[in-house]
Amino acid sequence: MIALSQKDMEIIRRTPLFGGLSDAVLQRLLKDARVISEKRGKLLFMRGDVAERFFLLLEGWLKLFRDTPEGEQTVLAVFKPGDTVAEAAMFMERAYPASAEVVDDARLLVFPAQPFLTALREDSEVALKMLGALSKRLRGMVFHIEQLHARSTPQRLGGFLLTLSESVEGASVVRLPYDKSLVAARLGMKPESLSRALAKLKKYGVETKGNMVILNDIRGLHAYCRGGDKLPKGRCPS
Repeated sequence: MIALSQKDMEIIRRTPLFGGLSDAVLQRLLKDARVISEKRGKLLFMRGDVAERFFLLLEGWLKLFRDTPEGEQTVLAVFKPGDTVAEAAMFMERAYPASAEVVDDARLLVFPAQPFLTALREDSEVALKMLGALSKRLRGMVFHIEQLHARSTPQRLGGFLLTLSESVEGASVVRLPYDKSLVAARLGMKPESLSRALAKLKKYGVETKGNMVILNDIRGLHAYCRGGDKLPKGRCPS
């Protein structure tokens, strides 16, 4: 098995794809995986490449994008530590439908497709986990689209910041990618709108220092981004 730190294993076990698996099954899936480090600007794969592997982000940030006919980029997703990338394309044994680029120096766990697909065919527990992970990803995409229409700009940003924190109350410090325009694009706003939204969130305990964001009142921010005075059950997704 590859050498992984305790923090790495905690991240792996929090993912929908690997959470709850037995130690034996998890070790089997990790047997053929490897850890890589990539610098900002590295293209992990391009749209149309054969989906021969998928990734789990341990550190850093990634973006998934497609180029438009006009030569611009449309950001489809932004991935943070703990997110899996391109497992759906691997599962379908097709080409990657979009391109992926490292936007902040990253460490990734890389899973070659064939050993993982073999495990899916032989182990129903792993197959069900894969289906559950894909279902959660689909629900997240639907919720994100709904948020773009149903929440204000500061609420959308607040929800995004909350997904970066592991805390559900008290205070927390989270880190944004250096290119804040990337976050703005993902949340359906312009970079200047993101700056104004951060300013409006100050009353809810949000402070910024460079690319670090301090959440001083997580419970209050939850309530605000939900649009109510009390904190409902669950977190406020982005």
